[in-house]
Amino acid sequence: MPSVPLPPYEPDGSLPPLPLADVTAKDLIARYEVSKQTLYTRLSAVGVTGTKRGKLVFFNQEEVFRMDAGHHFLSKGYGLKDLKEACGGASEEVVDVGEKVGAPAGAVPSPTSQTELTIAPQQERVVMALTSAVRQALEATAPVPPRDPLRVYRLLREASENRYQLTSRSLQEILEVSLSTVHGWGKEVSRNGFQLKRVGAGRWRVFEEEEDLAA
Repeated sequence: MPSVPLPPYEPDGSLPPLPLADVTAKDLIARYEVSKQTLYTRLSAVGVTGTKRGKLVFFNQEEVFRMDAGHHFLSKGYGLKDLKEACGGASEEVVDVGEKVGAPAGAVPSPTSQTELTIAPQQERVVMALTSAVRQALEATAPVPPRDPLRVYRLLREASENRYQLTSRSLQEILEVSLSTVHGWGKEVSRNGFQLKRVGAGRWRVFEEEEDLAA
């Protein structure tokens, strides 16, 4: 008997809001409250591979949305076969989401004999169509909030007033620049009316320029 086509996925509030930044497999395990093996199976069923950076695999907002949809349909009584058919018959191979030994925080040990998930050429058109539909649904259900032109100034002032010590990644997210740009800075740099001073490996302090010059 053929499987019943999946209806459009509409978030019902049972899951947390979509993350703004990329997440790891450990984050997904906590999000869906499943075992790592169950997560591997679901990743394969919906055709999500993630992007490997160093020793970790990260999943973007669109991929989390697809996983949310899979979690929703499974909770409604649909099966993994239904998800695979909706995704164009995704491979049953499992994506490698971490290192077996010495994995950093956020990594999930990978099972034995795992191979990277791939999509067969004849399935690519179907998967791309599904991805496009998911992107449109994501834009409709989670519209981008209006941009705050003073966001950077407020965050830098807060860091200055509270004497926060920021990591390079935190500074990159505040200033909306690439991490390589931050790594390329010297010991001091001026941005948006603030002095950024390197105080250690990957550590920064923020000073308002007037206060810093008067000191």
